Amino acid sequence: MMNPLGWLLDFRAAVSFLTILPLGMVQGRKPAWSVGFFPLIGAGIGFGLAFLTTVTVFSQDVMAFLALAFWVIVTGGLHLDGFADACDGLFATTTPARRLEIMKDPRAGSWAVIGIGLLLLGKFILLRNVPPPLLLLAPLFGRMAIVYAMAAHKPARPDGLGAWFRDGLGPPQVALAAAITVAITLLVLNYLPVNPLAFVAIVAVVPVTAWWASRRLGGGLTGDIYGFVCELTELVALLALAWAYRA
Repeated sequence: MMNPLGWLLDFRAAVSFLTILPLGMVQGRKPAWSVGFFPLIGAGIGFGLAFLTTVTVFSQDVMAFLALAFWVIVTGGLHLDGFADACDGLFATTTPARRLEIMKDPRAGSWAVIGIGLLLLGKFILLRNVPPPLLLLAPLFGRMAIVYAMAAHKPARPDGLGAWFRDGLGPPQVALAAAITVAITLLVLNYLPVNPLAFVAIVAVVPVTAWWASRRLGGGLTGDIYGFVCELTELVALLALAWAYRA
């Protein structure tokens, strides 16, 4: 039987892991039990983006910058850090084992700097071109992408953060995450419809990126790759939604 208190504790753990809010992890419960709430946390971040981009205290450019700063700060740079490490490792011309070593190196290489620069520039521009209601969807899809990557691919390291957070992951958590994603998406589209072809690109980028990364790492994913998949999905979602709104 579903324990409402248990689900509440799992939600609290998801908030604590994905944001800077210090609510703490749940002792004695498997970490993956909170994964089902990841998209809901993403929707909350998206709501903050939508709110900031509607404020007219400053110019549109300034508000887009403040929204981007909020996006980075509220997540503690968690996924950006993984994105940077993944860029250094995935784009290195070497063996899978060496790529895993590169991703553990705390120093940022040229691919990390290039990747972060392009990512943040792209998000800044697209925040100015996507209607505020649709901004709820990018962080939502980004965190659903993490759930997919966790469920569809084994860990590349048995002792890494990616492996630890998969402990207890099963169909109930994936189904909950998918249900939240679909429900919020339909709610937003009921308010502001867009060309449905946009979602083809968003849905396609997740499995393709996760599969490609898994191949580059020898058949598994890491916590850094979860961040990479999340950030790339957010960028593609913004791009697709900017196009769809004008199509």
